[in-house]
Amino acid sequence: MTFKDRLREEIEYKGILIKEISAEIGISNNTFLSYINSRNVMPNVETAVKIAKVLNVSVEYLVTGEDSLHTEKNKHLRDLIKDLSNIDEKTLLVLKPMIHALAQEK
Repeated sequence: MTFKDRLREEIEYKGILIKEISAEIGISNNTFLSYINSRNVMPNVETAVKIAKVLNVSVEYLVTGEDSLHTEKNKHLRDLIKDLSNIDEKTLLVLKPMIHALAQEK
């Protein structure tokens, strides 16, 4: 997997629009698209850091595919967090003590 593949995967995972990311980091859509299309353009370091912050990943992960946040266990945790973010507040208040109790059983 390459930088552009991981970038594309993170954008899809987060459900963020390309125009939102490019606006937030202060570059044109066309420039951002050059990072995820077949031209295989790599952003400069400053832009890569901004992209990573928006996507809440490390630059190391985008470039190499490796870092402590992207272990197999943490991928499962990220999926759970994504699911939990879609649950209403009342249900979360019920689930929270259960999750804490399960975590302490280890």
